[in-house]
Amino acid sequence: MKVLKRTIIAIFLMIFALSIFNKAEASSNLYLNNLNFDVQINSDGSMDVVETWNIDISQTNTLYKTFKFDSTKYSSITNGKVSKISSSGAVIPLTDYGEYAYHVPVGEYYFLNMGSNYEVAWGTGYENSSGTENYKISYHVNDAVALYNDCAEMYWQFIGSDFEVPAKKITGTIKLPEEVQNIDELRVWGHTPDLNGTITKESNDTVKFEINNNKAEKMVEVRIAMPRDEIIYSGRTYNANKLSNILQEENEWANDANASRIGKIVISAILCLVIFGILIYFAIKNIKVLLTVKKVVPTIHYDYFRDLPREDATPAESLYILKENYQGFNQYDLGKVFSSTILNLALKKYIKIEEAIDKSKDNTKITILENNLNQVQLNSDEIIIYNFLITACKNKTKSIFGIGEEQTSENEITMKELKKYISNNSSKVVSLKSSLDKVIKSKLVNNQILDLKGIKRRRANMAGCSLGVFIPFVLVFLLDNLEFVTNTVNSIGIPWYLLAFAGILLIADFVLINLANKRISVYTQEGVDERDKWIAFKKYMEDFSLLKEKDVPDLALWEKYLVYATAFGISEKVIKELKIVYPDFDNYDYNIYPTIFIMSHMDFSSSFRSVSNAMSSSFSAGSGGGGGFSGGGGRRRRRPVVEEEDKTSFFLLQPKPKRDVPFWVIFY
Repeated sequence: MKVLKRTIIAIFLMIFALSIFNKAEASSNLYLNNLNFDVQINSDGSMDVVETWNIDISQTNTLYKTFKFDSTKYSSITNGKVSKISSSGAVIPLTDYGEYAYHVPVGEYYFLNMGSNYEVAWGTGYENSSGTENYKISYHVNDAVALYNDCAEMYWQFIGSDFEVPAKKITGTIKLPEEVQNIDELRVWGHTPDLNGTITKESNDTVKFEINNNKAEKMVEVRIAMPRDEIIYSGRTYNANKLSNILQEENEWANDANASRIGKIVISAILCLVIFGILIYFAIKNIKVLLTVKKVVPTIHYDYFRDLPREDATPAESLYILKENYQGFNQYDLGKVFSSTILNLALKKYIKIEEAIDKSKDNTKITILENNLNQVQLNSDEIIIYNFLITACKNKTKSIFGIGEEQTSENEITMKELKKYISNNSSKVVSLKSSLDKVIKSKLVNNQILDLKGIKRRRANMAGCSLGVFIPFVLVFLLDNLEFVTNTVNSIGIPWYLLAFAGILLIADFVLINLANKRISVYTQEGVDERDKWIAFKKYMEDFSLLKEKDVPDLALWEKYLVYATAFGISEKVIKELKIVYPDFDNYDYNIYPTIFIMSHMDFSSSFRSVSNAMSSSFSAGSGGGGGFSGGGGRRRRRPVVEEEDKTSFFLLQPKPKRDVPFWVIFY
């Protein structure tokens, strides 16, 4: 179940991350539900534009939009106005503020020539709140249509690549001055990066376009080539032929992009085949495991086990076996291993743990006993932690002492000093974990508790699971974004039932991998038997007071048991159990039961919980697996909305061919 849970969590995290990746935009406080353009092209080459915004606003008191001045696209913009649409549908004109303002008052706007651009801005009143509003922005663009000898051309970028507000839907209607005689002489193209829109000739004088889920900083532009007689006069009149150049230019862009598109489709097809192959391979492999591999079960199952399952097992080994840590300790278990081993070293009289005079847990002192530096009686993992402790004593940070504090000797260290040393030596903590993993695994393999073949088989199975999870997401990122993949799937015409089969196969693989992993044991029969005993032993310590034992174990035995309870993270619960069963528990002599005294009177659990946390955090920092940072910097109360400008790279929308509309699909 652990494998399945982790896999499911990983999938949901990646889906969540992918959705954030696709939806997170530069302007997180603004979102357009709908943006509509109504455009009327006039016979004098000008055009009147009305933009209708349905926008969600949060903590933004002024919205604005800029139009980069470009004499090759238009000569000027005039008669700019802003209105607010009430909930009843009434259009309420805003008051012209008349001059530039960083924060525009609510109910007012300005539309100004700023020299290098035109800017419209208006107050929202949402500097400290959120809401949804509807606005109309209208303006007149002079000489928006260029007049050539053989055609008239409107080439307008409705949204620039600096548009910081994502939009769920963008729509537009462009009306010509009059109907064209032959609709084939009306040619339209739409450009946008994500292949997520359509452009159509609705009639002899109407062009419509629509874009769905337009992300921030994704430009949208429309190009129309119409008969010359549609325009009587334009300030941008050129004595040259242009139509063939326009057609050639659009055709070249389309060919280049379609070549890229074919390449991506081929890559997509190959990767899809690879994914299907991997999923089918592991499905067959795991079915074979389920049919041929017999699950290793305990020879005798125990509900409770009242003795140590193995006398020479260290607390680190017991936790390694109990939690099936064949891939090594995680950062949280590392702290438990460290604390329980220190307690075991005290029990074996290699170190001494003393309560501070002021009863402060930070000043609890650990002393290395000089007469017991010979480590021959220690296990390999205990030697590693013992040497780490000796090094910490010799190299503890001196700067942590305050006025009146006494510095300890090179054979002593306080909890405060130990936590400081651990926090300042992340690389040593990482090395400590690596060494512990290595020696414990080696010992358990040599003792025929761990099965190397089972470990390799389990890891191979998990690798297949990882491939099944990650390859689809790699595919999405390689092909730019989820919208592109969706559109590519639609354009190729992959049947929905094939996609459904792939999804079912993926889920089936996860289930089969989980079931197969249960069959593939990383333990030998002896290891499975011992693990069952450790589980039963842990349960015995937790439920001891409820068992009503006829023969209550000698309290001295619990000295050793508490070491393992610390490794399992249940020491505080076990102490409570002991206090129920042993009425005089709090009155026992420290000299007779030193470990119990440490655990119950010296706030050992609390002291070493902080040391354990320091160990876990230090490992995360040293291995690059944790830590955090906070974002900084200021932001304006009004955020830039859009800068309209000509760009040198173009993308075409995929139009619905209504009346043999010429179109090309371009993307990168």
